[in-house]
Amino acid sequence: MSRLEILAERVVSLPTPTERGRLYARDAGLDLLGCVLAGTDHPYAVGARRALGGYPGAAPLYGTGQRAAAPFAALCNAVASHAYDFDDWEEPGNTHPSAVVFPALWALAAERGGASGEDVLTAYAAGFEVIARLGEALNFEHYNQGWHSTATLGVIGAAGACARLLGLDAARAAQALSLAISQASGYTCQFGSAAKPLQAGFAARDGLTAALLAEQGLTGQVRVLDAPTGFAALTSGVDPARLDTVFGAMNKTETTETALDKWGVVLKPYPSCGYTHRLIDCALDLHGRVAPDAIVSIRAELPDFHYAILAFDRPADRSQALFSAPFTLATALLRGRFEMRDLNEENRSDPALRALIDRVEMAPQHPRRPELNYDPDQPDRVSVALRSGETLSAECAFPTGAPQNPMSHEQLTRKFSRNAAAVFDPLPDGALDALAVWDQADAITAVLDSFGGHT
Repeated sequence: MSRLEILAERVVSLPTPTERGRLYARDAGLDLLGCVLAGTDHPYAVGARRALGGYPGAAPLYGTGQRAAAPFAALCNAVASHAYDFDDWEEPGNTHPSAVVFPALWALAAERGGASGEDVLTAYAAGFEVIARLGEALNFEHYNQGWHSTATLGVIGAAGACARLLGLDAARAAQALSLAISQASGYTCQFGSAAKPLQAGFAARDGLTAALLAEQGLTGQVRVLDAPTGFAALTSGVDPARLDTVFGAMNKTETTETALDKWGVVLKPYPSCGYTHRLIDCALDLHGRVAPDAIVSIRAELPDFHYAILAFDRPADRSQALFSAPFTLATALLRGRFEMRDLNEENRSDPALRALIDRVEMAPQHPRRPELNYDPDQPDRVSVALRSGETLSAECAFPTGAPQNPMSHEQLTRKFSRNAAAVFDPLPDGALDALAVWDQADAITAVLDSFGGHT
C-alpha cells in the first residue's frame, strides 16, 4: 500500500479514544462552539456570511439563525471560530484542529442527519489522527517553510474526519485524503489579516467537499502524499523514511493509542496566538508584584521560531495585536488579565499600555531542541528591571490550557459562557449542560441547534 492508503486504513479503523482522549475531544467541542459564538459579529465572519451564507441548505450558521449548504456553513463557522485566535491547537502539526474539523463535521451531520455524539467524537478523533500524524512526520520543516499547517494539514484532517462520519471504506477514504491534498494551501505570512481565519474556513469547506466527492467515486492519485513531486516533498522536503517511522508505529496491530490520547489538545485561556501564551502567563505571575511606573525595561525570552510568527511588535489594529508579544505581555502585566475587551480600540490605545510596550525588549532564543514545540528545559521567561535596581522574573514551560497545565472544567465553562454572551444572554435553558456531554447525545444536531437560533 502507499503511505496515503496506510493513513486511510487508520482513519476507518481508528479505535475509540480512551477516556482521556474522549475528555479532550468533549472539551474541544464545547470550547470551539463558544469561539464560533464569540466570533459571530467579527467583521471577518460577517463578511464571510454575506459572501457565502446565501447558498441554501440545512447546516446552521451558529448564533445567527441562518442556515446554508454544508460546505459554506463549514467555512463560515470555521472563520467565526478562528477570528480571535481563541480556539485550541495541537503540538505536532502546529495546527488549530478543532476550528477546521468540527465545523466540517457539524455541517455534514446537519445536512445528512442521524449522527450521534459518539459518531462525531470518533470522526473528530480520526481527523485529529491525520493532522497529528502528518505533523509528527513533516514538522517543523513544513511549518518553518511558511506553510499555515491549520490550512494545509487541516484540510486533510477534515477530509479524514468526514470520510469516517460518512462511513467510507478505506479505498474511498484514501481518495478523500488525496483530493484534499490537492486543495492544501495556506501561508503564515497571511497572519494578522483576514486571510488567516479564512484559510481555516477554506480547509473546513474543502475537506468536507473532498469527502463528498470521494463518496461519489471521484479519485486522485494515492501517491500524492509521498511521490517525488508530492505533498511531503514539495512542502517539507523530508525523507520519506520519516513517514515510514510514524505510519509504521501507528499501524502496528498492538498500537491502540490514538493521536488524541497521545498529544491531547491545547485549550486557550487568552484570545491571541498560542505562542504569546507562555509570556502572558509570566506577565500575570509578575502582575501585582511591581508597579508599572517603576519599570525601566522588560526582557522577553522565547524560541526564535515562535517569535518569527509574532510579526507585530507595534500592532496597528486588532488583528495584528493577536500576533504581538509586546502587546499581549504588556497588557497582562499592566492589567492582570488578557481578555477580549483588551483588544478593543480604547484599551489598545491606552497611553499607559503604549508606554509599557515601548519598554519591552524581545530576546528570541535559538532552541536547544528544535524538534520540540515546548521544551520544558527552555521555558519562556520575562524579566522586569525596576528603577530601584531590582530585577524580577518569571518563567513558564507549558502555558495554561496545555495538557501538562490544563484548564479546569470551571475555567472552560466560564470561558464558554463569556464567549456565548456575544449572542446569548442568558444561555438557553439546559443548553450548556447538554453541550458539556455532547458526545453522549443520540443526535448531535439536537444539542447544537440550541445555539443556532437567534442573534
